[in-house]
This record gives sequence, structure tokens and C-alpha cells, in this order.
Amino acid sequence: MKEHKPGDSDSMDIGSLFRGTATISLVAEIVTGIMMLGSIVAYWISHSGLIETIEIDVAVFLLLLGAMITLFIFLGAISFFMRVNRRIGRAVIADDIGSVDLGKPRVKTVVILYGMAVGLILIMGMYAYWLVYKYFFTALAQTSLSFFMFVVSLGGFILAFLTQMVVAAVGRTATSIIRTVLAEND
Repeated sequence: MKEHKPGDSDSMDIGSLFRGTATISLVAEIVTGIMMLGSIVAYWISHSGLIETIEIDVAVFLLLLGAMITLFIFLGAISFFMRVNRRIGRAVIADDIGSVDLGKPRVKTVVILYGMAVGLILIMGMYAYWLVYKYFFTALAQTSLSFFMFVVSLGGFILAFLTQMVVAAVGRTATSIIRTVLAEND
């Protein structure tokens, strides 16, 4: 095992950090989008009076049909993810950015600012959404579980979207700073 000395420099794969965060936020957007769709359908079915009027055999068939439609939606979401994930990764940070030396002051600053920006947008987004929930959605969410799930999914979607926007903005800036630092090393 190598002993770490104060003068030694550490390296970190900055590209994977940025692309990984963008990927996680994209997955969260897809999952919460599907949850919102399912919650809307459940809310509509529960408040339409349809459940009380159909026979149990038809209800079982409709549940199986709903499960099949949900499976196709998930398959479509996986296909969408596979097509869009690489593009989002490129939009966040350049492909040629990889492992960089954290001993360089500007690189370390970018990583720290990146963490602070993502953390602060999550804190601010959660608090802002809690205020929206408290003042606008509480009354309806207390009357229906499906509407409550829609509201929670909407909050998760908004937070994931905000995180993705911050990662993209910081990532584009980080790309130019890291390229400058890498050019100085050569």
C-alpha cells in the first residue's frame, strides 16, 4: 500500500462524476414521470365511479391490461434512456475530460463548487416545493392517495430536472476550466 504524503496529488475522474450525476437525475426524471402518469390514471379511475359499476372478471382483465401497458411504458422509457443518456452526458461535460489532478487549485475549486451547487439546488428545491405543497396541494393530497403520489412524484421530477440543469451549467464551465488546466500541464 502506498503511503500518502502531503505533497502527493490525488486524481479524480471528473467526467464520470458529472456524467454520473446527469444520468442519475435522468433516471429520476423518467421514474417520477411514470409515477405521475400512473397516479393520474389511478386518480381518474377512482373518481370516475368505474370501479363500482364493472364486474370482477372485467376488473381483473383491466388490471392485467394496465399491467401490460405499464410494462410497455417502462420498455419505452428504457429505450428513451438508452438514446438520450449519451447525449446528455456530452452536453454536461466533454467526452475527453477524464481523470484530473485535484492538486491543481482551479480543479479542486470546480469540484467543491460543483458539490455546493448541486447540494444547494436540492435544498432550495426541496424547501420551495414543500412551500408549494403546504400552501396549494395539502387539501387535495389529504383526500386522495393517488393525488398525494402525483404531488410527491411531481416534486421529485422538479428536483431531478433542477439538478440536471445545474449539472449542465456547471459542467460546461468545468469543461473549459479543466481543459485550460490540462493544457498548462502539457
